[in-house]
Amino acid sequence: MLKKFLFTFLVAGTLFFSSSSALSETSGDLTLVGQSPWVANDEIVFDLRVSGFDGSGFFKISAHEAIDRSNLIALKNGDLPPAIGTAVTVSLTEKLNSSGLASLRISISPDQEEDPDFVLNPEMVYPFTIELITDTGAVIDQIVTPVIFPPENDPTPLTTTLSLIISGPPPLQSDGTLIFHEESLESLDIVSKAINAHPEIPIGLELPPSIVVELNRSNDLSHTELAENLSQFLTANVEIFSTPFVSADPEAWRNTGKTEIYSDLLNHGDIVLEDRIGITPNRFISFLSSTAKGETIQLLNQLGREYFLVEADYLVPQPSTEVFDTNSIIKILDHNENPYPAIIIDHQLNTHLPNSEDPFLGIQFLFADLALLSWSMPENAVTPLIIKNPFPKELFLINVLFELLDEAPFLEVAHLSDVLPHSLENVPSFNLWPQEFSQITERAYNYELMMSVLGAYYSILGISHPDITSLASLAENSVAAELSDSESDLYLGTFYTSIANVSEHFNAPQEQSVRLTSRQAEVPFVIENGLDIPANISIHLKSDSRIYFPDGNVVNTTLLPGSNRISLLVEARASGDSQIEVNVYSPDENNLIALESGRILIRTTKLSGVGVFLLILALGVLIFWWIKSNRARKIS
Repeated sequence: MLKKFLFTFLVAGTLFFSSSSALSETSGDLTLVGQSPWVANDEIVFDLRVSGFDGSGFFKISAHEAIDRSNLIALKNGDLPPAIGTAVTVSLTEKLNSSGLASLRISISPDQEEDPDFVLNPEMVYPFTIELITDTGAVIDQIVTPVIFPPENDPTPLTTTLSLIISGPPPLQSDGTLIFHEESLESLDIVSKAINAHPEIPIGLELPPSIVVELNRSNDLSHTELAENLSQFLTANVEIFSTPFVSADPEAWRNTGKTEIYSDLLNHGDIVLEDRIGITPNRFISFLSSTAKGETIQLLNQLGREYFLVEADYLVPQPSTEVFDTNSIIKILDHNENPYPAIIIDHQLNTHLPNSEDPFLGIQFLFADLALLSWSMPENAVTPLIIKNPFPKELFLINVLFELLDEAPFLEVAHLSDVLPHSLENVPSFNLWPQEFSQITERAYNYELMMSVLGAYYSILGISHPDITSLASLAENSVAAELSDSESDLYLGTFYTSIANVSEHFNAPQEQSVRLTSRQAEVPFVIENGLDIPANISIHLKSDSRIYFPDGNVVNTTLLPGSNRISLLVEARASGDSQIEVNVYSPDENNLIALESGRILIRTTKLSGVGVFLLILALGVLIFWWIKSNRARKIS
């Protein structure tokens, strides 16, 4: 049984195409504020509002010849087919109340013996015009809207999938503050409320993980409530699609040769959505971007993608009308001609809501289009309905959409994962026709370098730390597709400023002096750790040939908070003054972070073993020379 509101589901707004309101010199406006979504119980209801007209006159309701999908688009442009049957006229004084509202019930039946207002055949969509006319015959205003007349029993409803895609730039700004994208936030809010109000309807969702994760960090109460609404999806019939942590074009990343970064972004997105919402994202299904090519498909397949949705505009050859009229299931080929199952996204179907100035009107045309598809396609056909943000701002509209999908007699809503093709026999093949992608080579290089430096910072702390988490967020957000290169560079600058500040926590005297009284000794090096936790460091020593380091010139150690005295084993090879250069780095393999530097002045007051040996040798040579010279004088 249809729910009561279906007969007047448009209780506010406009569901019509209006010609100029000045069709005659007499002024006035006619607005359709409610309409039955389809013919039920052999009638259609139009709720009208008349404003700016005080004269006497009547409504004239006309039916026009049934239309197909191409005519539906033409109808949007004001191209009306010929009228059929006899128009119905209703006096304003008979129906119009003091508030300027009128409700017209028009009877429709295929049986002329029932004496309906219009004799029409089911399984058709008919344009209706409603005109406001004066007693003198002047047309004040008119509206046009499609009327769906389904059969009494539809044995083969069209399998339809509903996927809602919400995206947007990351809230985390380069300075560490949070600024949420309002349209994305509104879409999340409206969709979450509608889903939780209709938990039984199968719905697919693509959510922005970078926004979802920051909702929990925000101090705004509305953001906390929204995060709570998202967590309730666990009890709804929702399927969440895997998506990167921030918006990322897989082909752009493949072109950089850094596909592991894209894989990391995808993994992080899955972790966030599963942690915050409690649903493991579905990675088998991928919505192909306009830049995708054969190599992109292979990459996505390696990352777990098995089924694809693709817009017809990016296929070669262009799909014929026959493909749409028979089935939307196809196979797309990668660069090695390997086939992958895919479903064509019907461009016409998926633009009724976003491209409609009046969302009420968009809903009516959307369901008229779905009805026409249902009555023309075979039993096993699948039609994906995909709606991207921004969504209509009124929650009522999304609720109406969900209710109509659930109640429409010509539709059966299912999850994408339940209707994916398992056989590619007798299915047409297509190649991809990619659009140009944005180059992100420099951005990928910067990200890779930031993550290496972050690894160096981790080697200092040795544990997970809030500073590491915040720096990792800066790095990830810097590669968001919505950012310009200059905006991305701001994240890079903040990152390196933060890393540079790490060295301020480590202090050592610029010059320390030590006197050696033996050939080998331990030289103290004093350094302060200003962190509140232990820090791992790598000390690098360098000196001239007079100082040798028996344990090597690299000393790895851990500094406790506060002042630390590090013993460095040295060996003097000669007496005199020497200098040791001391550089302190992060203990990672490449010592990427310089923490502190200084020098130790060493004065050796006792000869080393090498010095004594050289002195004895020199004295021996001198004595040998003296003896030899003395003998020569005696002989002579």
